[in-house]
Amino acid sequence: MEDSRRKRYASMALAAICIGYLAPNYAQYQLSPLATSLIEELSISASQFSSLFTAPMIPAILLSLVAGVLVDKHNPRLVVGIAFVASTIGAVLNVMGSSYGVLLVGFALTGLAASFLNSCGAKLLGSWYSPEQLSEKLGVAFAFSTVAMTVALATTAYFPNRRAAFFLSLALFVVSTIAWFALYRNPETPDRSVEAAPAADQPGLGKLLKRVVSNDRVWLVGLALFCVMGANVVMSSFVPTILQSRGIDSVAAGYYASAYTIGSLVSCILVPMSAKKLGSKNTFVVLDTCAFALVGFGWMAPEGFLLMAALFLAGFFVGGNMPLLMAVPIKLPDVGPKLAGTAGGLVATVELLGAVILPSYVLIPAAGGNLGVAFVLAGVCMLVSCAFTLLLPREV
Repeated sequence: MEDSRRKRYASMALAAICIGYLAPNYAQYQLSPLATSLIEELSISASQFSSLFTAPMIPAILLSLVAGVLVDKHNPRLVVGIAFVASTIGAVLNVMGSSYGVLLVGFALTGLAASFLNSCGAKLLGSWYSPEQLSEKLGVAFAFSTVAMTVALATTAYFPNRRAAFFLSLALFVVSTIAWFALYRNPETPDRSVEAAPAADQPGLGKLLKRVVSNDRVWLVGLALFCVMGANVVMSSFVPTILQSRGIDSVAAGYYASAYTIGSLVSCILVPMSAKKLGSKNTFVVLDTCAFALVGFGWMAPEGFLLMAALFLAGFFVGGNMPLLMAVPIKLPDVGPKLAGTAGGLVATVELLGAVILPSYVLIPAAGGNLGVAFVLAGVCMLVSCAFTLLLPREV
């Protein structure tokens, strides 16, 4: 393929994935500002509302590995496109639904597109970009996720009702679906419709899974992200609470907590570029050592600029791990582009289990309900993540 043409298709693929990340993240984070009105309208409990918020994670936990296998074995553009169509149907249910059950199904479906992008993003982009460029491009895509979350939290309260708010997320899903089919091209034959490779040329499902599940390096990446996500959820969920325990009012606490999100957004762009000079393994050491200190103790900083800076840097050092780690499997010689989808699915599954298991069932109980101790333990998780990354081969 001509170099200029390949560059154009690569840019189109990146644009399709960036746009694709907007809708599912925007739809999920619309729920937070609507909590009170939804609980009253649907007559549901706080725990039921919480299940609505986490519903988009259900397909990610259950189907990430399946998504990876499907993308490895079949037409990636078509497979991910079907996930976008299903998510759009979920967004329709959210607009039309008037019961808890319908919204639960709707929000679970909206998570399908994100789960396919998360598990297969490295393969989808890695087929177009060199390994040296991949972390940087993934960082750009992850930044769009954070932008969508931030905009949803900031703007949803201005809608007259929840149906109007959900209609905008439906419109975003329609745009994302159209953009996916219009912009993304499979790298094998980007200038025409792509047919799936003959079944005879494809390894069987059992072989795919066996080769990936038996690869200890893929597990190291997954376990590193398991720890990072545990620390990230503690920071994202409990910073306002622990700041209020210091006597900081709820509005100011939310303002300070936003610095963590902004730091994570900035790191998605800057850290992959820095890693080109330092090397990924050295970058992990710097990121995770600093993250230990700032996650564990940054919330204690004096109120004002120092507290804002500490939380911003905590987000920066935690968030910088994501694009670097997600780009590792495709760089492994025994994985490469052919198995990158399945490997990414396994990594994404382990990563999301960390988000669910570590905070609720390990860190908070181990801290005895003391949030200060929980933050220190979350910082320790970053050191454990660093230990896993040090076991990876130098070429990552």
